[in-house]
Amino acid sequence: MLNIAVLIKQIPLIEDANFDPVTKTIKRDGPNVISAFDLRAISLAMDLKNKHGAETTVVTLGPPQAREALEQALAMGMDRAIRITDRACAGSDTLATARALAASLRRVKFDLILLGKYSLDAETGQVGPEVAELMGVAQITGVRKIEIEGRIVKAERESDEGFEEVEASMPALLTCAERVAAPIKVKADEAERAKSKSIETVSLKELGAD
Repeated sequence: MLNIAVLIKQIPLIEDANFDPVTKTIKRDGPNVISAFDLRAISLAMDLKNKHGAETTVVTLGPPQAREALEQALAMGMDRAIRITDRACAGSDTLATARALAASLRRVKFDLILLGKYSLDAETGQVGPEVAELMGVAQITGVRKIEIEGRIVKAERESDEGFEEVEASMPALLTCAERVAAPIKVKADEAERAKSKSIETVSLKELGAD
């Protein structure tokens, strides 16, 4: 059975996002949603779970309102949820974010780590590759198709020249493109049940990160 982690980011609705000229950051006091490519990563995790069997964990770094994103992921079928929270993380750049996420992931041996190819609020595409480097695992970016044979991941990825076929041994990290899987539609009763599920909250100190 596979052990899969999905990293998600809650972002402001693009049409409602405002920029703070003092802190040079995006204001996050309005409506927030899971970044679109991360939704594809959750869907891929569910596809792999149904096909191969898997334990799935969703992880995010964020303030209290990020719980809503984790509840949505649980409603989509994820088994466990972890929220990393610490005032020191406020306004963190991609490397600091990656370090916090990697510290959380090291507590369990994951076969696959999935996330969107980039978040729609920043579009850097840096967090996934940084997490992979910090953890010393193989990475395939911009994945649009995937097959698993034993411990080998066979993927088709997007590139500037078209598409490439790539293989990697697990453990591996994959960043997901739009066509890898369709977003899961959450039913009202599933969303309601997810609100009562346990969500683990950890600080940087508890993770041994600074």
